[in-house]
Amino acid sequence: MMIGEVSSHSTVWDRVVCAVDLTPASVRAAREAAQLMPAAAQLILCTVASPEAIEGGVLLDPPLIGEAQVAFEQLQADLAPFHEAEVHMREGPPVSRLQDELRADRATLVAVGSHGRSRAAGIMLGSVATAMLHEAPCSVLIAHPEGGADGEVVVGFDGSGGAGRALGVARELAGRLLLGLRVIVAAGDAHPPGPGWALEELGAELAVTEDPRPAVEALVDASASARLLILGSRHLRGAMAISSVSERTAHRAGCPVLVVR
Repeated sequence: MMIGEVSSHSTVWDRVVCAVDLTPASVRAAREAAQLMPAAAQLILCTVASPEAIEGGVLLDPPLIGEAQVAFEQLQADLAPFHEAEVHMREGPPVSRLQDELRADRATLVAVGSHGRSRAAGIMLGSVATAMLHEAPCSVLIAHPEGGADGEVVVGFDGSGGAGRALGVARELAGRLLLGLRVIVAAGDAHPPGPGWALEELGAELAVTEDPRPAVEALVDASASARLLILGSRHLRGAMAISSVSERTAHRAGCPVLVVR
């Protein structure tokens, strides 16, 4: 079996939780997840009312509550051609409540917007993308309000186990959605791809670009014309994740980014 091959469709998309606060970035994340996941998978739109909003009485404002309900119903209708979605509303600290939701639903993917803040009916997720990249127990899909093209799937590869898993997901997704697939191998970092593998092992059918620049620079440039950028994770947590390639690339990319764990 060649590097990154999968014997069946990836479990990354089986149970997807999308953090939604009705900002453009979070709505984009929900739409990306709905379009990319298989029909048999489960999609949950999770919104969290923060303690500050509850204490301020925002949740008690009937017009705002009605406005939020209408907005979520409209979002569900917009997603319906791609995937059915249910809405879970939670109260408390946004990041910890979202983590609780991921564990309760046994999520295999969390989709989040790169930034955003909404006060509608007390929904205030704020910017949770960085927290999910650092702490989520599952794969993470990061979407931006704008950007992304009708291009190919791009995957970063450095010969590591995480890169191999990312390539497996990329193969499955590109095959299912009939998209092109390009592998980016960057050699300009302090720790370039190791010697334990050869380009030939990736498969002759793959389009492989060897880029002499550092990985973040090469991947961000490639994302400008990509449909989706897929990266592996080294399972770094907390402060150690701040300098990771996936962390830095996800916030700068010109298309949605999937970090596979």
